[in-house]
Amino acid sequence: MNQKAFRILVVAAILLAILILPLSAQNKPDTRVQTLLDKIDQEYTVTKAGNYQVELDTKDDRTQFVYISSATEKYSGIEIREIWSNAGTFPEEPDQATLLDLMTESGSNKIGCWALEKQDDGSYLLYYTIKLPISFTASDLKMMIAFSATIADAREEQFFGTDDD
Repeated sequence: MNQKAFRILVVAAILLAILILPLSAQNKPDTRVQTLLDKIDQEYTVTKAGNYQVELDTKDDRTQFVYISSATEKYSGIEIREIWSNAGTFPEEPDQATLLDLMTESGSNKIGCWALEKQDDGSYLLYYTIKLPISFTASDLKMMIAFSATIADAREEQFFGTDDD
């Protein structure tokens, strides 16, 4: 192999490593979340994306999944973590009355809010999200998991009549 081909190979390997390493780190579970979940004896699974998934019993033999993000974001030096629970998927954009209802509830809840995420197929995922500084305690996490599960499960039953999420 000549020197030029070797340099090209080295540069290609470095570029590949630069692209792949951040992607593999994104799917790595944050053990700080695991520590908190273990402290409250909460069973969990880790998703392919590296997030923590817990399942809670809600009411009337219903269950609800809640997710705790391993990835965090920073705002003005404060590290923030997201906790969310899916309520369901609207096949198309929700009507104005539904959106107003969700916004009104978001405004009256002391923590968290409703969010919509447009999917590739044109549908809209409805989920309840809570974003907190990572300094929360295990007890705080337990309360936030229960709160988001209860809120999302009620809307899942109301809007979608299912127990899927």
